[in-house]
Amino acid sequence: MRSADPTALWDTIRLGLSKQLPEASFREWIAPCEPLKVKDGALWIQVPSAAAKLWIEQQLPEEFNDALAQGGLADLRLEFHISGVPAAESKPSPKKASTATPGAEPAAISFPYLFNRYTLDRFVVGPGSQLAFAAAKAVVDSYGKAATPLSMNPLFIYGGAGLGKTHLMVGIGKGLLERDPGLRVVYLKVDNFFNELTVAIRAKNTEPMRKKYQQNDVLLLDDVQTLGKMERTQEEIFHILEHLLQHGRQIVITSDKPPQRLEGCHERLITRFKWGLTADIQPPDFETRIAILKKKLEDVDFHHVPPIPEDVLTFIAHKAKGSVRDLEGFLTRVIFQASLIGVPPSLEVAHAAFQGQSGEEPTAPVHPDRIYRMTAETFNVSFVDLMKKRSRQQAILVPRQVAMYLAREIASSPFTDIGRSFNMHHSTVMNAVDSVRDRMKRDPEFHRLVQALLNSIH
Repeated sequence: MRSADPTALWDTIRLGLSKQLPEASFREWIAPCEPLKVKDGALWIQVPSAAAKLWIEQQLPEEFNDALAQGGLADLRLEFHISGVPAAESKPSPKKASTATPGAEPAAISFPYLFNRYTLDRFVVGPGSQLAFAAAKAVVDSYGKAATPLSMNPLFIYGGAGLGKTHLMVGIGKGLLERDPGLRVVYLKVDNFFNELTVAIRAKNTEPMRKKYQQNDVLLLDDVQTLGKMERTQEEIFHILEHLLQHGRQIVITSDKPPQRLEGCHERLITRFKWGLTADIQPPDFETRIAILKKKLEDVDFHHVPPIPEDVLTFIAHKAKGSVRDLEGFLTRVIFQASLIGVPPSLEVAHAAFQGQSGEEPTAPVHPDRIYRMTAETFNVSFVDLMKKRSRQQAILVPRQVAMYLAREIASSPFTDIGRSFNMHHSTVMNAVDSVRDRMKRDPEFHRLVQALLNSIH
């Protein structure tokens, strides 16, 4: 029986978080929190400020979910309350009428509580995520309809950490439940499945666990890249996937690598992963990053925040290129820092937040020469040929155009200065930059290449 002692529950969660978070992050965000009470199945936790509450709920939902699951507290809700602010009594969410067959077991809805913002309508689509988002929408829209020539079962979404894979996956589950509240939808992270399986093996009774997951209509399987080191877990997941696929149940899988690059995975499991549609998510480009920031500020959690100036959003979008999580985290940190010193968010505050987080000078320029050299290396052409060789061959022309585009995007170099570096007229540089932008819109592979290069240059 689960403890009703709030301190004991919080100690279990803290222990799980301490294993996941860097020491500095744990000290900054988790250490100041204190348990208050347990009420109606929820643990009330006191946080020191509104900004701290915002950070925890926006930046750490997956870490909290893992800590709860690993501590055997997966069904425990968390309520964060700001120190010194009277807590409003929360009312239970109204439940939708179920369309499940009379007499059947209730539908299994197993979304982590802090994933409430992961819906498809909150996902900002950019060139690097168009296919994955379109596939997610199609899974929801076509569920229960006649089969089409294009199979999306399983839907396998892969990409780097913090790019929105889990957001899309959970968004699919919620979208399906909107269409049919009686569906059995379960979210399952591989590491948490491994922990659950370990307990079942010790009890010498794994069959009930396997059947528990086989009875679902929709399985959302997160982070399969960790499967390579889990022999018995692979076997159990294979049997679960096999059963669900044979019965036409929808499966959505996420990974940081495509199926063929999953090291240590059995070939038969990789074959199942590749049966349906594989879609990747790439880091967002500058325009998409701006759109993500503006969409984020529409969330109810940000309604109390003073207006964020456009130059602050631009600075954040230029500095946080790696992932959506980095981008949202930097925005939240700027808001947090402004609230600490009691001033509205400004470019000065953003500079201080960036320097405090990265240790780098916020306005330190990237020299164009570094951009040109990294572009030459990426495209495997010599630096001298890139800068000086007169050629219309694609092997030289395309890298040169990309170098000019990056000099504008990263270093904000004037067209005349870029032209002088290549001994060309500034109008040629303008045409080159426009050409790269147009091709990035038309060619996803080229977009990924340029975006990866842009994100690697700091």
